[in-house]
Amino acid sequence: MHTTQVVGGSPGLAVLSTLAASRTEALAAAGAAPLPATAEGSRPAFGVATAVAAAGLVPAAALLREHRA
Repeated sequence: MHTTQVVGGSPGLAVLSTLAASRTEALAAAGAAPLPATAEGSRPAFGVATAVAAAGLVPAAALLREHRA
């Protein structure tokens, strides 16, 4: 694994963590219990991560097809 791969993933993880923390804090401020607030707070971060991964599949598939041809 290259340093670029490790360093490249750090900003993405920071954004997802911030998103989850913000949502968790908002739910806790609205009176949600800590455990459900944490679980529900993580949901938007997982949604964003899924969307980014799905978006990455399209160019990856195109490049793989191009490489094999």
